[in-house]
Amino acid sequence: MLKKNKNKPGFIMDTDWLFQGILDAEQKEYILLSYFQKINQNLEELKIYPMFTDLSLHLGNIQTLLTKNQILYTNKNFYLNNLEELTFKDLKLKNIPQLTSEEYEEYQKILRSSQSKLFDYFNIAKAVWSIAYDSIQIKVVKNFKNTSSPIGFFYFEKDDQIYVWKYVSKKIKNENKTQIKQIYVGEKNLTVTKILIKFSLDYKTKKENLLPVFYLKTNNDSLPLEETLLPIFKRKVIGYVTQTLRKIETVTIN
Repeated sequence: MLKKNKNKPGFIMDTDWLFQGILDAEQKEYILLSYFQKINQNLEELKIYPMFTDLSLHLGNIQTLLTKNQILYTNKNFYLNNLEELTFKDLKLKNIPQLTSEEYEEYQKILRSSQSKLFDYFNIAKAVWSIAYDSIQIKVVKNFKNTSSPIGFFYFEKDDQIYVWKYVSKKIKNENKTQIKQIYVGEKNLTVTKILIKFSLDYKTKKENLLPVFYLKTNNDSLPLEETLLPIFKRKVIGYVTQTLRKIETVTIN
């Protein structure tokens, strides 16, 4: 049995859950059932993040336990920010505790049962994610020629409200990191251009006047903003920027 680490991020279920308490298949079934009940509640409310990241981590952990007898974990708390993404560098490994032959047999039994259940829930969550992703359209509304810029703006309208964010993508230690900051939310009594002029801190340099502006919309009004739309908005925008950059690099090489 592993000792609890007080410094671990407070996930729904830690990845060393198999070794907390007694190693008993029936007891672990109840723990997994409780976990899935919480996942179900998120899915019913169409809240994808950070639950989808959580599920992915647990599925990867089960695969690692089956192939390496090691626990996959992270110290990164993606529950503090729905926009956080897990990267390969965020993942760590630690050894499982020593087990008797009887405990190891029970451990393998739990793994096989858990793997199929986690995989089923992952596929359900992925299907919900795909529906949400496909419901979102992205359009460049300003400075189309500069869409390869790692800095820019995107906005979203819902009911009488308009939401505007600024994104900054940069490479840190050979890894691309993207920061998203909301710069405006309020009634649609200002045009996006006026909002950017009024709330953009660096606008005096006139550089931000050349930055791209994306408009995102969805045909599914039931999707929550913070847990579903915004994380996918980020992926849509950065995906568009990356794709544009690759096209430019391909043309340059040719």
